[in-house]
Amino acid sequence: MMKLVAARQMRELDARTINEVGVPGVVLMELAGQGAFKFIEEQNWLPSKTHPVLILAGKGNNGGDALVVSRWLRLAGYTNIRVVLLAEAALIGGDAKVNLDSYQNLGGAVIEITTIEAWDDFCRQAGKFSLVVDGILGTGLKSELRGLYAAVIGMINNKLGDHVLALDIPSGLHADRGIPLGDAVKADATVTFGYGKTGLFVYPGKEYAGNVKIIDIGIPAIFLDSLETTELLTTSGCRKLLPPAPALNGHKGNRGHLLTIAGSRGKSGAALYTAYSALKTGCGLSTLATPLSLAASIEGRIPELMMTPIADDGQGRVGEINVPDIEQICRGKQAIAVGPGLGIHTEAHELILKLLQNISLPMVLDADALTVLAPDIEVLAQKKSAVILTPHPGEMSRLLGVSTREVQQNRLELSRDFACCHNVYLVLKGAGTIIAAPDGSTAINSSGNQYLATAGSGDILTGIIGSFLAQGLSPLSACHLGVYVHGLTADILAEAGNNHGITAGDLLQTIPQALKAIEKDSS
Repeated sequence: MMKLVAARQMRELDARTINEVGVPGVVLMELAGQGAFKFIEEQNWLPSKTHPVLILAGKGNNGGDALVVSRWLRLAGYTNIRVVLLAEAALIGGDAKVNLDSYQNLGGAVIEITTIEAWDDFCRQAGKFSLVVDGILGTGLKSELRGLYAAVIGMINNKLGDHVLALDIPSGLHADRGIPLGDAVKADATVTFGYGKTGLFVYPGKEYAGNVKIIDIGIPAIFLDSLETTELLTTSGCRKLLPPAPALNGHKGNRGHLLTIAGSRGKSGAALYTAYSALKTGCGLSTLATPLSLAASIEGRIPELMMTPIADDGQGRVGEINVPDIEQICRGKQAIAVGPGLGIHTEAHELILKLLQNISLPMVLDADALTVLAPDIEVLAQKKSAVILTPHPGEMSRLLGVSTREVQQNRLELSRDFACCHNVYLVLKGAGTIIAAPDGSTAINSSGNQYLATAGSGDILTGIIGSFLAQGLSPLSACHLGVYVHGLTADILAEAGNNHGITAGDLLQTIPQALKAIEKDSS
């Protein structure tokens, strides 16, 4: 897994490298700017050394990085470089001042722009650039953009250049939360220095950052050990989490048995998807417990599934009265998944509360189970086993009692706080799914695409995670691997050119291919 850091943590790492290792800050800035220059050289953005380049530098260290890039471009023979300093040169200090002087000592010209009017005049005269390098603002931004900076970023996003490269982070983007503070540069790529910043990998930050390249600037990896970092899920990291391959003399009984409690009238498909995806993920056995009045109509639709009817009220509803029977059904199972298509009636509410209080198997709660749990969230304190919750943003908003917008603007922190407060594992679905554990650790998923947004997709994720639980993975590993596999199914389908009409059934059938891709990864 790749480790991601918050802005304050990156400042701490910089400071330790300077003070404890003895590497001057100007050297770190040099390595950052040189790495960005090498990245530019690797792209096909500047077919000739006469193509116009605009370097935009703020007055802080991000501007200093930009000035290093300017110097390296000049040394490499690029002849059409315009360097704009969005401050008075007299106000530049520290390491940035060293690199301003260095660039000017080579004969490089710097244009000082400090007003919106001057910026507008410059844009009218300059025309369009092949490349715009954003070195305006770094990771320390906390308030909304106004004035000159807002005007400059607005023009960058209005096609000032054919390509836009952001240094460390797109200017205007919150380094931790990944939200634009008023506005933010929309980059084709971002070269970030030292370690990845969380805001570059959560949405919408990922869309602003474009392709992210991490530049090593010599910060000792051992310094990360004392920090509570966020992990970025990757193929190579998830390969280590895969359950062992089935033994040649093994049998289905030692490959895990998942119990799924799901389904109600009109929602039997959700139950089937969850239970079947468990088998496609490698579970040896999968049992679907569903209301008696539905069982006859769905039994046999997937021959590999075992079916256990639960007595209901004649309307397809099961509740607290069924808990003793469910306790019996749980015998011989290793994990339980509850909620897809269950319904949001009073009986379902009572059922979820009693299952949490009485069942000692590790449990995944999804969909309707989360909706009926929301009014009595404190019952999680009475749970008998590890519990994984898999809400989408709307369900998360109900669990927290806040707006969906607030959830989306602070996905990482809210997920971490909820998992710690309620001692659960939380999977907050959406672009860049968040996984949070009771100990405060967090992860961001890097797999998946827009084709996951289809009916039944979440039910399949529940089955995948439940399957890994039943196969003996820890709750956290089951979440990490399950979320990554789920996203990878969509990536595989998209890469094959299946960009229209992808259904949950397509995702389900691609699970074995996703598992194989992770197993064969050699990175």
